[in-house]
Amino acid sequence: MISDHAMVRLADYPILAELARRRTKAVRLDRRACRYVYETGLSEIDPARIGAAERQLIAELGISHEHDG
Repeated sequence: MISDHAMVRLADYPILAELARRRTKAVRLDRRACRYVYETGLSEIDPARIGAAERQLIAELGISHEHDG
């Protein structure tokens, strides 16, 4: 299991970067912060826009990206 303190480069995850841009100018976040950003903003994102790598990160963080549109 990957530590919550492991850093994630926002440039590698466009949806995360888009959501995080509203809250920070950081270019990297720890996984705990990523979880928060996704949990508070993912419902605004069309699931079809989420690429495979980002879906994997979302799953690793334990977040459901399925939501009603």
